[in-house]
Amino acid sequence: MNAAPGDTLDTVGEFGLIRQLRRQWPASSPLVRHGIGDDAAVLTPPPGHQLLVSADAFIEGVHFDRAYETLRDVGFRAGAANVSDIAAMGGRPLCLLVSMAVPARVPARQIRELYRGIRDACGADAVDLVGGDTSSSPGRIFLALTILGAIPANRALTRSGAKAGDRLYVTGTLGDARAGRHILRARARRRHPSGLSAGETFLTRRHLRPTPRLGIGQALAARGVAHAAIDLSDGLSGDAGHLCDSSQVGIEIRGNALPLSPHLRAFARRRRLDPVEFALTGGDDYELLFTAAAAHHDTVLTLARRAGVPVAWIGDVTPKRAGRRLLLPQGRAGALVPNGYRHFAARRTARR
Repeated sequence: MNAAPGDTLDTVGEFGLIRQLRRQWPASSPLVRHGIGDDAAVLTPPPGHQLLVSADAFIEGVHFDRAYETLRDVGFRAGAANVSDIAAMGGRPLCLLVSMAVPARVPARQIRELYRGIRDACGADAVDLVGGDTSSSPGRIFLALTILGAIPANRALTRSGAKAGDRLYVTGTLGDARAGRHILRARARRRHPSGLSAGETFLTRRHLRPTPRLGIGQALAARGVAHAAIDLSDGLSGDAGHLCDSSQVGIEIRGNALPLSPHLRAFARRRRLDPVEFALTGGDDYELLFTAAAAHHDTVLTLARRAGVPVAWIGDVTPKRAGRRLLLPQGRAGALVPNGYRHFAARRTARR
């Protein structure tokens, strides 16, 4: 799409873009004393709360591909990834800083669309944009987000609290985003792609529009039910391993208990793929993996129902010496191998 005259970043300029973004995303929270426009933002934390801070980078060609994603899609996924980090801690997001390096030829309206996607993921009025930085890039787009959230003091969920005997739970369904990415990539390679079926539309939307699980995360933290939690950004097998490392425990996951959407099952069946493998290794689902005592099982289900999020009991936490085991649907058992996304692995293993 050709840019209108005067609408590329080299003509609008950094400060012109900032003025546009201030109009597009004005600060509304009383917690923000001073937002965009100073050397640093001035914030007032909610009384009785601790601050949560997280950051993520999104790099063109590594985390996103403009051949099948619009910049609004990219912005939404980047915003959702940051909000999901706050959800995994049981907190609520407060404000965001966005830094980017962008080629000067990119139309300014596309950058405004990127910010629109970020704001859509964060909630139109729930999160304020309070700063960041904009720079030119010689080629690809580089995007870095930092999010601040709040949690009642000493209520934050961490990866280090899992205990042997806990049950292992996961929200939503797994593997959908990986299947959606597979479909989008295949369509981008075709010159005249066919239309999407209802099932394919569901799967591609799960990749392009993930849903951070804020409600259930906040409920688990507020009630003190969950002992540990992590969001699934790099795949269940890998992220479960991070939880084990932090808590010094083992786990046993039942493959036949993994929540799989009917759309993923149909996708895998048509292509003669294993949907369980997709659930174990697919990243970008942004579901929550958490542990809780067996005695709290009914409470977990009640909180999930109130939050409107399905939760599945997929296994148990075991002593560290028991290792990390996967019980396959066919009745076989084996080691749970961390085959999710690894940022510095050989390129052939990268999923993004």
